[in-house]
Formats: sequence, structure tokens, C-alpha cells
Amino acid sequence: MKRADSTVVPGTRHNPGIFRWAHSDWPWTMGVLILIGMAVAGVVNSWTGLSATYDEPYHIASGMEWLDKGTYTYELQHPPLARVAVALGPYLKGLRSISLPDIVDEGNAILYSTGNYRSNLASARSGNLFFLALACISTFLWARRWFGRAAAIWAVLLFVNLPPILAHAGLATLDMACAATVAMALYAFIRCLESSTWQRLVLLGAALALAFLCKFSSLAFLGACFLCAFVYVTLRKWGASPRVIQWRRLFVRVLIVSGVVFVLLWGGYRFSCQPISVHGGAHPSIDRVFAEEPLLRSLAYKAVEVPLPLTQFAVGIYHVESHNAFGHDSYLLGEYRSTGWWYFFPVAVGVKTPIGFLILVGCGIVAIVRGFRSSPWQQHLTVIFPVAIMLVCMSSRIDLGARHILAIYPLLAVIGGHAMSEFFVLARRTSPAIVVLPIMLVAWVVADSWMIRPDYLAYFNQFSGSHPERILAESDLDWGQDLYRLSRRLKELRVDHVSIRYFGTAPLEKAGLPPYSTLSADVPTTHGYVAVSVRYLTLEYAKNGSFAWLKDSKPLEIIGKSIYLYNLGQ
Repeated sequence: MKRADSTVVPGTRHNPGIFRWAHSDWPWTMGVLILIGMAVAGVVNSWTGLSATYDEPYHIASGMEWLDKGTYTYELQHPPLARVAVALGPYLKGLRSISLPDIVDEGNAILYSTGNYRSNLASARSGNLFFLALACISTFLWARRWFGRAAAIWAVLLFVNLPPILAHAGLATLDMACAATVAMALYAFIRCLESSTWQRLVLLGAALALAFLCKFSSLAFLGACFLCAFVYVTLRKWGASPRVIQWRRLFVRVLIVSGVVFVLLWGGYRFSCQPISVHGGAHPSIDRVFAEEPLLRSLAYKAVEVPLPLTQFAVGIYHVESHNAFGHDSYLLGEYRSTGWWYFFPVAVGVKTPIGFLILVGCGIVAIVRGFRSSPWQQHLTVIFPVAIMLVCMSSRIDLGARHILAIYPLLAVIGGHAMSEFFVLARRTSPAIVVLPIMLVAWVVADSWMIRPDYLAYFNQFSGSHPERILAESDLDWGQDLYRLSRRLKELRVDHVSIRYFGTAPLEKAGLPPYSTLSADVPTTHGYVAVSVRYLTLEYAKNGSFAWLKDSKPLEIIGKSIYLYNLGQ
């Protein structure tokens, strides 16, 4: 099966030499490096233009605690690795923990500790550049190996122009790290399915550990993908000549991967051993279960007080499960819920992803499905894995934005790159004019990215119309990123007082605002300037009618993408 670059798609044992890095690959590699450099330039441009988003102080405080104190106690709902990455820049600048009891106060105190808030925030955001590069490399390697070199370069070009990717690669948060390490782990997994050498097994274990240390959702994503791969392989071999399963060899492989994962996970928590219960006293759950068995109750009390490795990891997973069971405030299509919608993430991807990219992905899926019998099984898994990740997200009750499904984009970029290479193959066989439309689609993606910069976070495609706030809010539109701009604009207008309700964790008293007062959600303000984050006019309004008195007023202007500024007169 030939590709656009006249190389044979790698199969399995029939092309043993094609897996090697050929000299002819280096021009393509240089092209990828150039594209990564362009993406980095776009991301860096957003560092000092956007104020800290809601979650960034949380992650900076936790990562700094790990680096400075060697402990990890502020919040266990997220693992430490990506947090350490975003705290590393400030740490290398000489910033240290302040030891405040509140995690948000601690994160803000670290950022303001040297009087150069914007520079410190930028240094924290630089920690995600590594994960941006890792995601690009994983995308390139995946497409090059199983779709061809032309598909690989197209895939990276598409990937580095996706606003959701550029948005979260430019923040001191965890979602870019999750996307990059999940893609890397899936790539290593397929390589092991091809041939389970001990080196590949070790690399798979390392990749899994890194993903698990970046965000707990990677556990569900990778688990679902591995399950789907198992079902797919089983169905593909259905009716074929039976093969004897070598259980001993399988056990050894699982043992190698599990051992590497365990050691690296434990290392990520600094090889700490802690009891399940970190406080003495009564345990109502134990007392309830073993009410009639005093001996078992005594043993249970002793068991929960024995120091064990990876206790923090287990407790963190428990916190995530509890959070999911309880739900979270969410907003979709003008409606509020605390338990989410099954269709939240399909809608989010549909309006937060460039339309040209979605069309190319659809064409790529059609090409793979049409050639199902002749195309390699690795291509089939490339389509199956994003579906598995989407299904996991659709089952979640924490619907906080497209950032939670960022892990599908490297795989979708590969599929889109495959579509581009197939169009060029078809053009060689028929008419060169065929490539005009797909090239226009790629140009559409690039243009969308260029026009929205540096507001990648608040990007919505043309499906959303002129009022994206009617579709999504929270981290898809308003995550507290426009406080800098509000301060600057109020100075330009020479405003001497403003009533404000800001959604974010950045301290208002240090934002350079004029004298201000807190805007009431229920009592109308009849005069002066009013600034309110769009979250309060969307999610909070849908939840309890907050700020209903402002709904009929026309804002003087929208600051950035997320703060409405009103002038209610004298």
C-alpha cells in the first residue's frame, strides 16, 4: 500500500528494515522542529498577556511544596509530576514556598514574592513547553510509523495550530501534560503489541508511570484504550487458527511493566510511606462494618495506621472518584447542572475545534474505514482510541471544559494528516485540482489559530455564532484570564471607582485596579462602572438567577473575551 511520499506503510514482520530512522527522515524531522518552534512562539506570546487562570495558583503551590519541602500535602486530587514541571521555573528563579495554610493564598504569595508577578507567572507557564514538544513528537512518530512521512508532517502542522492545544500549553495547568503523556503511552503500547522486547516493555512502563503522575484521568483513558484494543484484537482473530496463549511469557511481560510503573510512581511521590489514616481517633466506617467483631475491628484499626507506599496516590484516586460522584457546577447551552450531561464533551469538541480540522478528521476516518481490510491494524486503533477516550469523558459528571478531553487531539491530528496524504495520492491518480479543497481546510485551521491569538483559551469555531457564552462558559470561555486587560482598560478610561465581580483566584487588591467594591448578585447597582465575569452572567444566572438585573443592560464593551464592562451612568 503506497502513501503520498512513496514509502510503504510499515506493517509487521514483512518490512523489518523500514522501522529504522532513515537518512531521508531528517528533512521531515527538521520540518517538525520548525513547526514546534512556531507553536512555542505562539504560546509564549500569551504568557504575559493573560492573567492567572483559576487553577494555576493551586498547581504552582503544590509543585513548589514538592520541590522546596519534599512533601506533597496541599491537594491530592492531582498527582505531582505536571505540578512540579510548572513550579520548576519559579523554583529555578529562586522562589520558594511561603508555607501558608491555604493553597490559593500560597500560590499567589509565591507568584508575588519577588514583586515581579508577570515574570514569575510566565516562568511557571514555561513548564508546559516540554509537554507541548512531547505531544508534537508523539504525533509525528505515530503518523510516520503507521501512516507515512507526509501524513506525519501534515499531522504536526494541524496539531500545532489547534487553539485548545495552544491554550493549555500556555498555562501552568495539567491538561497539556495529560494529553502528551497519554499519547506517548499509547504509542509505546502499540509498539509492544508489535513486538514485546524487554526494552519496549520498560519504555511502556515508564510512559504509563509518567501519564499516571500527570493526571489521574489518564488511568481511565489508558484503561479504556487498552480494553478496546484487547476486544479489537480478539474480534480480528476470531475464526483464525487458534494460538496457544503462553501464560508464563505474558505474566513476565506484565510483571516487567508493572514493576517499572510501581517504582516510578513511588518515586514521583518521593518514595514516601504513609498510613491510610493520617490521624488518630475513631473511624466510623470501621466501627460500622465491624460492629459485632471486636477482633477484626482492632486489626482494621492497626491496618489503616501501617505506613504504605503510594498511599497518597490511592487517596488521590479516591478524592477524584468522590468528586465525580458529587459532581461539579457545569453549564451547557444555557442550562446549569451539577451532574453534567452525557453529550457535554461532543458539544465541546464540536464548537472548540476548528471546523476545517473536524472535516479533515472525518475524511481520514472514512479513508481508514473504507480500506479496513487492507489497512494495518495500527490505523484502526488510531480511530478506536479517541472514541474510547470520548466515551470515558461522556460518562464523567465533572464537565468543566474541552481541556478534560485534550488527549484525543494528538490522535485526531494523525487522522487528519492521513486524510491530507490520501488526498495527494488521489490527486496523482486523477486530477491535481482535488488537493485544492483539503489545502483550503488546512489554511482555515491555520487562519483560525492566527486570528484568535493570544486568546486561544476562549476560541470558538464558526458553529458557535457570535454568542459562544450561550453554549459554554467556565474554562472554555471564562477562567479568570482577563484581569490584566480590565485593569489596563479602566486606567485608559480614567475610571475612579468600579463595582466588580470577578471569577478567578488572582487577588484583586494587587491587580492595579482603581478603588473598587464587590458587585452584588441581587441588589442592582444604579450608577458608575460595573465589571462582571461572564461566568456570573451564564452559569450562575442559570443556577440561581444571579445578576438578573444586568441581563437587559448592554455592556459598554467586552474586556478580552470574558469580562463585561458596563457604564450605568451618574
